Amino acid sequence: MRFVPGRFRARCVPGGVVAVFLLGVLSFAAQADDDFIVYSPHVTQGQSEVELRGYSFSDGRAALNGVGAFELAVAHTFTSWWKAEVYVGEFSHDPLMGTRLSGQEFENTFQLAAPGEYWVDPGFVASYIHNQQAGLPDGVEFGPLLEKQSGHVIQRLNLIWQKDLGGPASGKYNFRSAYSAGYKIESAIVPGIEAYYRPADDAHQLGPAFSGERHLGHGDELEYSTALLYGINHGAPDRTVILRVAYEFF
Repeated sequence: MRFVPGRFRARCVPGGVVAVFLLGVLSFAAQADDDFIVYSPHVTQGQSEVELRGYSFSDGRAALNGVGAFELAVAHTFTSWWKAEVYVGEFSHDPLMGTRLSGQEFENTFQLAAPGEYWVDPGFVASYIHNQQAGLPDGVEFGPLLEKQSGHVIQRLNLIWQKDLGGPASGKYNFRSAYSAGYKIESAIVPGIEAYYRPADDAHQLGPAFSGERHLGHGDELEYSTALLYGINHGAPDRTVILRVAYEFF
């Protein structure tokens, strides 16, 4: 995995919610190919989505402190097993270079079985990344998505491989994984943890998370999540703040 911008997704959401959240994200700034997300394998046929996501590093090292990224994406689930998502803008930020467009991405999520059909719900993600930063190649990402719900506890595990297309590193695959566990008190209140393992960057992180969704009527939903990650080895940033919001509708 190379350190480049972050990502995001989102119909016209209640304007105040998106505006306030966008301003909050823009006040941040993160490196990486959208690493700070734990995907669910579940999709809902006919549902569309707009997502906004961002994250920021806080660290005693000048090269990492204040570095961040944010993304805006739109998605639609065309079948009972396939959701397509386009990241129309991936933006990176650092205190010296400011904010700049880094690229776009086309992502596909495949649900491989009905929920509860097996002991764990399986899925798969496959993405093509177009990089607009000089000297950085395009790339692909792919890997299995797993989810297990036991009573109020929901666990997710993603195993992702990334490969550059072209350039000196084009023959190498980089691996990373992401894990989350949450306790669903109700749909709008899900406290938990998130953990990220990135051997290619020697950066491993763990911290508390909070997520939920609000039903807005007529099938519309507002999903939100946040996390505060702490570096658990020297290569990781000391702290990473993550904010995400998605508006889903039919």
